[in-house]
Amino acid sequence: MDYTEIELMLPKPPSLNMIYAGKHWTYRKKKKDEYKIICQEALSKYDKFTFDAFKMAIEYNSRLDIDNGILVSKFLADTLVSEGIVPDDNKKYYTEVKITYNAELPKDTYKVTLICKNLKYAE
Repeated sequence: MDYTEIELMLPKPPSLNMIYAGKHWTYRKKKKDEYKIICQEALSKYDKFTFDAFKMAIEYNSRLDIDNGILVSKFLADTLVSEGIVPDDNKKYYTEVKITYNAELPKDTYKVTLICKNLKYAE
């Protein structure tokens, strides 16, 4: 199978604790929409592409707990679907996520490597 890696540098996401600590759904939606714009901007640095399936490896350096990286995963995966890059983010298309701490990265940075199956650039 053909796999291609695409690397994105993203900022620290909102705190998972802050988002779900009794906040109204409109607050959560606002934070998601703001981070989606950041994801779209990071993806726009590449020519338009699609792929059949993907895995995600996230390295981070922030004060947030490791489980906050799941918001980076969730918001980026949702962006990939809404942008038409992949049909869905269910287990058929999104098969793995790995989150690790990396003190070598700049502070408050999340480096995301998308491991894309059968990446195709738009013509």
